[in-house]
Amino acid sequence: MTGADEAGPVVRDEAVVSRSAPVGRVLAGLGALVLGALTVVAWSSGGGSDRDAGLAEEGARLFAAKGCATCHNGPGTTARVGVGPNLADLVDVADQRREGLSARDYVVESILAPDAFTVPGYPSSGPMSGMPTLDVSTGEVDALVSYLLDG
Repeated sequence: MTGADEAGPVVRDEAVVSRSAPVGRVLAGLGALVLGALTVVAWSSGGGSDRDAGLAEEGARLFAAKGCATCHNGPGTTARVGVGPNLADLVDVADQRREGLSARDYVVESILAPDAFTVPGYPSSGPMSGMPTLDVSTGEVDALVSYLLDG
């Protein structure tokens, strides 16, 4: 074995052992552990505003694709026909439309069970009444709600 006061690797029985290798491995492992923990925290908190913005953008796409924009104004959009309630400022009135329902619950109900409530001033019967029941998944409902309330 060479002297302990020499710099560099220590040679033992013809094997080279670096003094910094164990420390480097520990630091790399510790860094990976911290990064993993931060990733878990970010995912469990919902991903933040980037996730919300992406959901609202998907909702805006669905608002057009599902035909909502034919009858309703939406945030940043104008209806083609305009026979339904204006949804552009829904965030300001949704929590007041149905007693006991939050804004989110009201919008979800309006999408999934459109006949459950008719906005005052709009016909509840006749050829121009009612909104069709949409074929939407839970994820699509979440995206539409995000667009209408956060978009």
